[in-house]
Amino acid sequence: MSEKKDAAQVFDEIITSGEEIVRSGQNILSCLEVLIRATKQLKEIFIVPDQPALPEKAKPKALPEKAPAAKEVSFTDVRGIMASLSGQGKKAEARALLQKYGVTRLSDLDEKDYAAVAEEAQVIANG
Repeated sequence: MSEKKDAAQVFDEIITSGEEIVRSGQNILSCLEVLIRATKQLKEIFIVPDQPALPEKAKPKALPEKAPAAKEVSFTDVRGIMASLSGQGKKAEARALLQKYGVTRLSDLDEKDYAAVAEEAQVIANG
């Protein structure tokens, strides 16, 4: 009986550690997003539109534009984004988003909806 209890305790510690790693990653991501926004704002302030930041070089002929490839969103991507919502205290919003797509669990979500759910979850996370 003691071995089962020890194993359960080990699993609990692994789960707790994993959750802490996810939260840390989310905090790093949030910090990077703030840094990027701040850098863009500083660029707008300090770069004069009339003067190019770098000397202009002869521009090569433009290639025909290709349609941007749609980024594939995996179950793991969606799970990470939804976990970030929970980590931000937005479990109710995450649950409502899943219900909007007719499921109660992320594992029941149709693969074709991954990208849409990921996009909406990011809006909620950043909103």
